[in-house]
Amino acid sequence: MTKRRLTLQRIMICVSAFFFLASVVSADTLTLGAGAGYKRMLEGVLKGYEQKTGQKVDQLYGHMGQIVMQAKASGSIGIIVGELLFLKSSGLEFADFKELGQGLLVLAYGKNVKLESVEDLNKPEIQKIAIPDAKQAIYGKAAFEFLQNSGLYEKIQNKIVTVATVPQVSSYLMSKDAEAGFINITDAIYIKDEIGGWMEVDKTRYSPIHLVIGVLKGFENKPEITQFLDFMSTDHETKEILKKAGIK
Repeated sequence: MTKRRLTLQRIMICVSAFFFLASVVSADTLTLGAGAGYKRMLEGVLKGYEQKTGQKVDQLYGHMGQIVMQAKASGSIGIIVGELLFLKSSGLEFADFKELGQGLLVLAYGKNVKLESVEDLNKPEIQKIAIPDAKQAIYGKAAFEFLQNSGLYEKIQNKIVTVATVPQVSSYLMSKDAEAGFINITDAIYIKDEIGGWMEVDKTRYSPIHLVIGVLKGFENKPEITQFLDFMSTDHETKEILKKAGIK
């Protein structure tokens, strides 16, 4: 083999190695954003996804206003898990929505507190009722809708403490900084051993909460997105996790 041919061969090997490494480095990682109230549920789903597919998922949680702002600023979030109407009105452009199920609002209460009905929020021993921010959290909006439509708002408005997210309401209940609070059924299920209990409220008194996976425009054809959506629609364990988390 001539020296010239050997040099060319080495160059070709180096070029091939470069493109191989470049393809590995540039392999896209899926970035998912979601409301903080679904963090526990999604962490379980994504742990299974990473174990079964070997694909990593970067996760961002917060109130939905934060997630939307980060999606707009970074351009790196490919999918957002949230409520359908909120996402449609967020100012973000979505290519598609995949339904996960319907979320439910519940009234939860701390240990050493006993509520038989929502009317018990009028009791004098109920001093603080925590609710997520209605402008940033869909369950805060649902809670205020429920209270107004049920005629309870004016009776208890002086007891209401507004916080940013569903998990913050849960923290208030667990730390006894509030006797009662409105959260989603998913968070209530996960913290059931750390609170006194919870009850579903009349879902005809607040707008339906349709939980979806929103695919941001420009990401719909990326292989990591299609792989994730296929997994969510076919994986049996994922469906069981959603069911146990109260997503119907």
